[in-house]
Amino acid sequence: MQLHKKLLFLVLQNSIYDRILKTKNIKTGGKMSFKNKVIKAKCVKIVFPGRSFCECEDNKVLFCEGLLPSEEAEVLVVRDTASFREGYVKNIVVNSIDRRKPLCLSFGSCGGCSFQHLDYEKQVEYKKFYLNEILKPVNCEVKEIFKPSEILNYRNKMEFSFFHNVQEGRSDIGLHCRGRFNKYVSVPPCFIADKSFLKILEIVRDFANKNNFTVYDNKTHQGFLRHLVLRKAQNNNQLLVNIVTNSNFTCLSEKMKLLAKELAIYADSVYWTSNSKLSDAVLADNLLLLEGKENIVEKLNVNKRDYFFNISPFSFFQTNSKGTEILYNAADELLDLNENDNLLDLYCGTGTIGISLSQKAKHITGVDENEQSIENARQNAILNQVKNASFVVRKAQAFSEECREEFSAIVVDPPRAGLVKEVIDFLTNSKAKKLLYISCNPSTLARDINLILKNSKISVKSVLAVDMFPQTYHIETIVLFSKH
Repeated sequence: MQLHKKLLFLVLQNSIYDRILKTKNIKTGGKMSFKNKVIKAKCVKIVFPGRSFCECEDNKVLFCEGLLPSEEAEVLVVRDTASFREGYVKNIVVNSIDRRKPLCLSFGSCGGCSFQHLDYEKQVEYKKFYLNEILKPVNCEVKEIFKPSEILNYRNKMEFSFFHNVQEGRSDIGLHCRGRFNKYVSVPPCFIADKSFLKILEIVRDFANKNNFTVYDNKTHQGFLRHLVLRKAQNNNQLLVNIVTNSNFTCLSEKMKLLAKELAIYADSVYWTSNSKLSDAVLADNLLLLEGKENIVEKLNVNKRDYFFNISPFSFFQTNSKGTEILYNAADELLDLNENDNLLDLYCGTGTIGISLSQKAKHITGVDENEQSIENARQNAILNQVKNASFVVRKAQAFSEECREEFSAIVVDPPRAGLVKEVIDFLTNSKAKKLLYISCNPSTLARDINLILKNSKISVKSVLAVDMFPQTYHIETIVLFSKH
């Protein structure tokens, strides 16, 4: 799973680099390789995904992380291709006036944040710049980025890893180092995680060390504790704890029950997940509720109405509750549904978007390939007394090829890889007058916009962005298409 994600990232990254180099007609410099050498570079701008676009003294382009526009640095080159270089900053020679001291001591080494060294308004400014740079070839422009009320401690879900802290000689909990899958930084602090998570971290870490719990080693695949997944219904003040361990440790059942009782003072649900898979992804061979309720329930206010959604250990839910309200209210306003509209919610997950928009529509049809997500969506419809919604377990591609129903409006919120050809063909050939595309990946969004606009009867009506992820390079984009 992690290898697949890394390969996908590299493919997308290189496609972004290629497009930047072509559109800017950048010189590629000489043939001499500077790999493993320290050279001088000057940052020109920030490009997606949050990387520093620099120029070297021989005019060749270099990509690195952490430099701000106008800054000059000594950089260790780790990759030197015919068209660009990649490297790590060794020493900043000239600092930008925009640089500030990050809150977190782990900034730069931790893989969580990428923009803590910038004032928040500057973060948004850079996001707007590189988003528009990516969308410019398809003649789209974001004029405003909607900002959440909270720019710190906003994340309602965190996946922490257990590791052996060599310096302190104990079991510890933390996050992956940037670009490293077997190195970690200790938490706390973490300035983007919900504040209540830190107390849970403290309890689990202390219990693990007092009871000599071993931690999982990604190389030997030995050890007990693997991950700690924390989820918070922030608007409803409910907390779910999921302790993920290696399998075949039933001898520790009684101690796990004791830990769960200690956590239940602060958490509404405490789960124990056993996972024997070699992948570093959080998967489940067995899921056991140790204490509390099966689900926590989050509340979202959309179009001046409260909607409630069950969150279970493995269900999908946006990681910023307040930001999600901004996103869904924007979607509601853009689609402007009426009582005659049949809405298709493709890649619907647990049904949050469709259910939030159901008040105005005649009927909502949600489609997702994950059976558990669809079951959760049906439960969420019942929870909200939504009777004009139905949900189907189906891959988006298969549904697109087989669908004979007619929809007046369609909303898609695909994974980072974007839309496949069959879905794009379905969208462009459908009779729907309004198409809403919600994207967490500007690169694949730009690609898909280009393909959708090949149908001359479709045009882009509006483009909005919501900063769901302050302190990071991520940005959520909404595009409304209309058919003539």
